Amino acid sequence: MIIDRRECLANYQAILRNIDKALSKVSEVENTWEEGVRYLFDGGFVFFQQGKTKPLNESQFEAHKKYVDVQLVLEGSEYVAINVREEVSMLIPYDNEKDVEKYQGETEHFIKVSKGMGYVCFPWDIHKAIFHIEKPQEFIKAVIKIEI
Repeated sequence: MIIDRRECLANYQAILRNIDKALSKVSEVENTWEEGVRYLFDGGFVFFQQGKTKPLNESQFEAHKKYVDVQLVLEGSEYVAINVREEVSMLIPYDNEKDVEKYQGETEHFIKVSKGMGYVCFPWDIHKAIFHIEKPQEFIKAVIKIEI
């Protein structure tokens, strides 16, 4: 997992092929986006989410196989957690169409991600997001999916 400022994510081009195109697409549509729309770029797509975080105990770990998951917090904040496969158990098997498998396990390692920050989850990063520790937080974020 990588956690960094939005403006620094382009520095990871060597390991995140097409991150430059993804970030350009986010900048192009971040003030005019529509919920439920996938904005395509060469090598992936971007969609936007907004809402309130949920309590930690209502969140699930997940992982992806087809895409690297890059999430940029545009407004508000959320927490993100990471784990390893050896420490979680399968909850919902891999869904090829949705590119996600769900896990359950203890949440030991987490960090708050606020406006202007982004994080990158690779296929080996078992992660959970959109939760809070103390009280619900409102958020808007861009979710970037970069083809592996």
